[in-house]
Formats: sequence, structure tokens, C-alpha cells
Amino acid sequence: MAETTDSTAQARVAELETELAKYVGKEPTIADEMAYLHRCLNAVREVCDQAEKQATRSENPLPVPEWVAVVREAADGVRPENPDDNRRRIYIDGEGNGWISVCVEDGVEHVVPVQAAAWVEESVEEIAADKGGLHEIGRCW
Repeated sequence: MAETTDSTAQARVAELETELAKYVGKEPTIADEMAYLHRCLNAVREVCDQAEKQATRSENPLPVPEWVAVVREAADGVRPENPDDNRRRIYIDGEGNGWISVCVEDGVEHVVPVQAAAWVEESVEEIAADKGGLHEIGRCW
């Protein structure tokens, strides 16, 4: 019986080592991260669809819960700007480079590279045009 336990434990250790090798020393690519986020957003949208379907399935349908529209807007990135949100925006451009907001002057937001070799300030629109897009990925203080 001890041999069975040892071989089972050794098989499990080998399985875990194989799984660990997938991640140790390997950074996920932007494509991997985007695929993960896409799956997450699809799951959120599916929950909204299920709630909507559940509300309207009987012959006397109930109103669709109010949260469904709000959550769908959030999943689609359609949220009203909060004027009290003073955090700096963090962006990633079409080439995978990071940018951080430094100021807004006359309604134009200016950004600098996250790992700047020298101080370079450009507008969000200039970077988006030059680098194939600019997508906000977070905010910081």
C-alpha cells in the first residue's frame, strides 16, 4: 500500500512540476492577457443575458433588473467620467509600450512613456495616431 501512495504522490508531483514549468520565468504576452480579459468580459455579458432572459421568460414578464444595463455599459467600457477621479491614467499603445498621463492642458491630455529614456511629452491623440492606438488599462495616484 505504501508503494501505491508513493507512486501516486510522485505522479502528482510530476504533474504539478509540469504545470509550474508553464509559468515560472515566463511572462504572459499581451495577447494572453487580452484573451483572458475577453473571456472575463464574455462571462459578465453572459450573466447579463441570463438575468434578462430569466426576467422575460414567463407569460407575465418582470422588468429586467436595473443592474443589467449598468453592468453591460461597464463591460463595454461605456461609463461616465467621474470629475472627482484625480488618478493618472495608464495606457498601452499598439506596440505594447506603456504611457502615463502627466497633465491635461486646455482639454488635451498629455502622456509620457512609463520607462522614459528622456522626458518626452506628447498628446494622447499623437501617440494613438503614431503607435496604432492607445488604450487605457488602468489608473494610479
